[in-house]
Amino acid sequence: MSSLIRKLRLYSDHIVSRDRYLSRLNSRVLFFKGKAPQVSKRVIDGSPPTQPANVFRIPEIAASDFTFEFLKQSMQETGCVIVRNFFDEKDVAAMASYVDYSFNVQGEGVLNRYLLKECDLEPVLKETSQNIKEKRKLNPTYSNSVKNGAKLARFIGHSESMLTVRTPNIAEKLLELFEQKGLKALLKNYFGSDPCVSVKKWNLRKSSPPPAPIDFHQDGAFMGDEIASLNCWIPLSDCGASCDVHGIDIVPIRLKKLFAGRSGVLDWTVAANAIVDEYSENAIVTPTFRKGDLIFFDHLVLHRTQFLPNPAQNRYAIETWFFDSVNFPKNQIPLKW
Repeated sequence: MSSLIRKLRLYSDHIVSRDRYLSRLNSRVLFFKGKAPQVSKRVIDGSPPTQPANVFRIPEIAASDFTFEFLKQSMQETGCVIVRNFFDEKDVAAMASYVDYSFNVQGEGVLNRYLLKECDLEPVLKETSQNIKEKRKLNPTYSNSVKNGAKLARFIGHSESMLTVRTPNIAEKLLELFEQKGLKALLKNYFGSDPCVSVKKWNLRKSSPPPAPIDFHQDGAFMGDEIASLNCWIPLSDCGASCDVHGIDIVPIRLKKLFAGRSGVLDWTVAANAIVDEYSENAIVTPTFRKGDLIFFDHLVLHRTQFLPNPAQNRYAIETWFFDSVNFPKNQIPLKW
């Protein structure tokens, strides 16, 4: 199917079914309005001690051989795992078109303004304010969703990153694809309860690399380290080591809490030299990804966007943070799957 036909089909479907998609997204968000996170038993709580120095690797496996047991073991040992060829060429083409569509629909014009009608976050944000107030007493870097405002547009950081829920039709199509590929069942097994997604931590990316090497971070720094999470990062471009498109740098070490002595530019980032001092230069791994691969890691894994001086093109990717629907970060605005 040509890219033009894909684009026209997405526009047509969105125009006809805008209110249905928006209503469904509002229902997903409102499901958690009155729910408070609870402590749960997590896979990572049974992890072994940190691996010895100079043994740093990211476990990987072909999608045809991938099992829950391998995921569990990998997350316990290294906090991450790469699954090769999880998505086929048709899936990758569809997801790339979703990214392009979401960016295209941000343009000016009456039609785009009609399509970009947003879900109403104010009731949820208002109800979440007390949770944020309490969390920030213990963790000042716990992000303040209420302060950021109710408008989804304000939640977009860099212009090369787009919140998936800004285009509710794409959010629904991705959830359908993920379920077809077995992710929902896998995550339910992993968490021990239904998985949920996040308004603020579900991003479509069409990005260039940073202008210089940047700090590492753990998402737990602004979500809390007690949650149950699994991030699914899907490269839609060949990228990383030995490629001319930037990927990501990972520190494949199972951490059970936030890295001590965060020494980066921001109060929630970690300088690369702090990681080298604590472990070794070998601790920083830059994997090679091919379209259709994916990597799972959680909120305690140190990672950053790879620096690449002269990339051939922007990198397409989809990043989806999944949480346990019992033990989730309230400030990231969970939505029901």
